Amino acid sequence: MSQEIKIEKKASEVIQPDNEEEARLAIRTRQDLSGAHLQGMVLDNINAVGSILRKTDLTNADLSHGLLINPNFYKASLHGTAAHNTIILGGDLVKTSCKGANLSHSAIIGTDAQEANFEGANLNNAALVSTSLLDADFTRADLSNTRLASLDVTGADFSDANLSGARAYNINWEQAKVAPTILPEPLVKLPVWAWSVLVGSLFGFIALILYSLTRKKNNNH
Repeated sequence: MSQEIKIEKKASEVIQPDNEEEARLAIRTRQDLSGAHLQGMVLDNINAVGSILRKTDLTNADLSHGLLINPNFYKASLHGTAAHNTIILGGDLVKTSCKGANLSHSAIIGTDAQEANFEGANLNNAALVSTSLLDADFTRADLSNTRLASLDVTGADFSDANLSGARAYNINWEQAKVAPTILPEPLVKLPVWAWSVLVGSLFGFIALILYSLTRKKNNNH
């Protein structure tokens, strides 16, 4: 894990949006919202690249139906946050607390979520792909019907987690601190060339999204 980012900003240095409209603009324009208080704000349907939300308090906020590319949620609080039907591509979820959050029908892809807390979180029908879950906490989390692929679960705790109907690929559950009581069934086995095609298509899709967001931003100027 890279060196922890120390954030000791003075209260006067913290960008604090006064309302949801200001918060949306700050997130989309990559303003540094480290330490800001956005509790309970309705911030759904946001498409943003490189949002800076380190140690930001998003308790009970609404981030559903969003597309967040390379966001920085380092040590952010997402307690009880609604983030269902949201896609997180890349970025930092290190030590982020998603305790009791609703992440159902969401996708977390290529993200660093070391020591993240998903205790009691709802991840029903979610997809976790190519993500580091080193020492993450999934105690009592609902992971039913999830799709899990190429995850590092070293030291992760799945005590009393519900993985009924889940499917997994390329995960060494023996490395977990507490493995699921019932291990997920394997995903459909595909030849190596098929996985290469799928991965290539995924990155092509990501590139298309980035191009679309950049073009939209330029057109707005």
